[in-house]
Amino acid sequence: MASPSESAVKPASPAGTSANAAPAEEPEGYFVPKRHVFAIFDMAKWYRSEAYDKYLNFLHRINDSVIGVSNNANVEISDRVKSVIKLIDTLSSWTSDFPPVDMQEQRFGNKAYRLWHTRLTEQATDLIKDLLPEEHKAAVVELRPYLLDSFGNATRIDYGSGHEAAFLFFLLCCYETNVLIAPDDDQATVLRLFAHYLRFCRKLQTTYRMEPAGSRGVHAIDDYQFVPFIFGSAQLIGNKKRLIPDSYLNANTVEANRDDNLFFEAIQYINETKYGPFYEHSNQLYNISSVAKWEKVNSGMFKMYEGECLKKFPVAQHFVFGSILSIKQRPRFELEAAAVREAAIAHEKAEKEKAEQAEKEKHPITANVDHMNAIAEDVEASQ
Repeated sequence: MASPSESAVKPASPAGTSANAAPAEEPEGYFVPKRHVFAIFDMAKWYRSEAYDKYLNFLHRINDSVIGVSNNANVEISDRVKSVIKLIDTLSSWTSDFPPVDMQEQRFGNKAYRLWHTRLTEQATDLIKDLLPEEHKAAVVELRPYLLDSFGNATRIDYGSGHEAAFLFFLLCCYETNVLIAPDDDQATVLRLFAHYLRFCRKLQTTYRMEPAGSRGVHAIDDYQFVPFIFGSAQLIGNKKRLIPDSYLNANTVEANRDDNLFFEAIQYINETKYGPFYEHSNQLYNISSVAKWEKVNSGMFKMYEGECLKKFPVAQHFVFGSILSIKQRPRFELEAAAVREAAIAHEKAEKEKAEQAEKEKHPITANVDHMNAIAEDVEASQ
């Protein structure tokens, strides 16, 4: 996947494609994922795809596994989950090999990050192969693009919710290839593995001064992340400390509960990295604090995630699709697409006939000459 950064410029559609063209057949087996969203008109292909449905179902499933469960709960961590955590630890250890370089007056983007990312690119295949069971080793070609895009963009040295989505795509692929097992690993995947990923990404962001990718400032829920607010709000449903959404506006309450759930941990990171009144730098979160119950916050976060991330072209244009996360349209949409294609063909044919008829009407003399020529040919034939 090309970096799923919200800040990229819209690319041109590839030559030879048409909105009414029938979808190409996917190759059999695992294959290198590729882009399918090249223009705003391609967005429907993405959110009508099997990949979109599979990803949302995956998020809902692991979200539900941590409802009311604290970070400090006794969660069983399988060797499978530990193996992916170990991969992240390996990536984290590389930061000591590439310390930040002098940025002088530069605000964002320490170039040492590119050296770190180059090593990731060089070693990603081997790291993933070590995770995959023997029967799924070939899937490395599909998991690799997602892992490479999980930690930011090396060109722009930025990170955003699209990169976060890439890591969740990677985790979904891990489930599909038996690196992780559902539902046994679901809680540990959220509270241990994903939490570990978040902390490492924060380390990258602060170490290399990574720029927020496509940040909308006060209008965004967060400069870098989104999903910890989904999972964190699920954790707070029915919490024993009687913390309500309004509680996270109190900095002392956040500090005291930062280790208990992903939501308050994310708020604490905001409090540590931003200055000024909370309602000014995090207006969306400030408004959400007025919601009465965590259940409402959780369901609202899912809707916002779809609207503000998954269905935004600047993010989705970078998503890539293979056999695990397939761009193939879900059955009901495939039938609809086929009907649209047939209607478009029929419309195009009717317009062509209409144009030909209009052309004839514009040149009646030519039409009569053609008619007289036909009569003359009949007379000659009769003689």
